Amino acid sequence: MLAQIKASGLRGRGGAGFPIGIKLEGCRKAESNQKYIVCNADEGDPGSYSDRYLLENQPIAVLVGLIIAGYVTGADRGVMYIRFEYPESIEVIKQAIADLQSAGLTGTGILGSNFNFEFKVIEARGAYICGEETALLASIEGQRPEVRVRPPYPVNYGLFGKPTVVNNVETLANLHFIVKNGGEAFAKIGTQRSSGTKLVSLDSAFRRPGIYEVDMGTPLATVVEELGGGFKRPVKALHIGGPLGGLVPVQKMFDLTVDFESFAQNSFLLGHASIVSVPEEYPMVAYLEHLFAFTAHESCGKCFPCRIGSVRGKELLQKAQTSDYKIDNELFTDLLDTMKKGSLCALGGGIPLPVMNAMAHFGEELSGYFKEKI
Repeated sequence: MLAQIKASGLRGRGGAGFPIGIKLEGCRKAESNQKYIVCNADEGDPGSYSDRYLLENQPIAVLVGLIIAGYVTGADRGVMYIRFEYPESIEVIKQAIADLQSAGLTGTGILGSNFNFEFKVIEARGAYICGEETALLASIEGQRPEVRVRPPYPVNYGLFGKPTVVNNVETLANLHFIVKNGGEAFAKIGTQRSSGTKLVSLDSAFRRPGIYEVDMGTPLATVVEELGGGFKRPVKALHIGGPLGGLVPVQKMFDLTVDFESFAQNSFLLGHASIVSVPEEYPMVAYLEHLFAFTAHESCGKCFPCRIGSVRGKELLQKAQTSDYKIDNELFTDLLDTMKKGSLCALGGGIPLPVMNAMAHFGEELSGYFKEKI
C-alpha cells in the first residue's frame, strides 16, 4: 500500500507540497508503541474553503484517508483538528465517525484483522498559527500554540513525543482513490511532478465564485476565465494560496499553470490554491500594510524575526502613507530578508514572498513611498 502511495506522487495540498509517501514511510520506520495520524483541518487562509467542502460533503473520504495512513504507518489513533469556526463541519465529521463505527470500520480488530483505529475530534483554538503543524500539535496537547524548532520532525517526535503524520484534509482525501485504483492511475492525472487534481477556491470578485476541481497543470487563465467566468470588476492582482502565497498580477496568469513547479519557477507559491482578488482601485501599499498587520496579529511570538519584523513592516508602511516619510529601500529589503531567513515557520518566513512579488510587479505604484525607485 505504501508503494502505491509513493508511486502516485501525491504531494501535500496544504502549502509546501511535500510528498505524503515520504512522511508515511518516515513514521512507519520510527520505532514506538504509539503513533498518531493528525488531520490539519484548521483552514485559516482567508479565501480558502475547499477543506470545509470536503469535511461537509465527503467526510468518509477524509476519514478513510486517516485510516489508510494509520494502517500504513502502524498508527492506531486519528485526530481530526477542525477549525472552531466550522461548527457544521465538526458535526458532520462526528456523525461520519459514528457511521464508520456502526459499520465496524473503527475500533479494535477492524474487519477481523489485528488493525485497530480510533478517532478523536478536536475543535481548534481559533488562531491562524495553529495551522502550522508543530503549533497545531502543541494546541492538541493543551499547550500554548507555539511553533517548535525542527528537527526533530513530527514523524519522529510529534504528538505527545510520539511519531506523528500531519497532513491537511485534501491530501488525506486522495488516499482512497490511490488505494482503490493504484498509484499509477493517480500519477497519470496532472503533470509528472504535480500529480492528481487540485481544489481551487474562487472569491466573490469572480462572476462564478466557488470551489472547482482541476487537473494539476491546468492553465490558470482557464480557471479564471472559463470556470470563474472572469471578474465582476477590474482586478489588478490575485493573491493565491493564502496570505503567505504568491501575489500574481493579472497579466501574469497567462504564464502560469496550476501546479507546484509553474508557480515556483515564476517566484510564486501555489499553496492552498485559494484566490483572493485585489481590486484595481485598492492601493497596493495598503494591501501590503494589511499583510504585515495580519502577521503581527497572528504571530505566536516565539521568534523575534516574525514577532518584531511584522510590526516594523506595518509601521513603516503606515508611516509612509500618513506622512512625508519615505521608506529606506535597503532597510526594507533587510527586514524582509531577516524575516525570510530567521523565522521559525512559514508565517514570518513566508510573508516576504507576496511583498517581494508586489515590489517586483507593482514597483511603479509603490515607488512613491520609498526613497529610491523600486
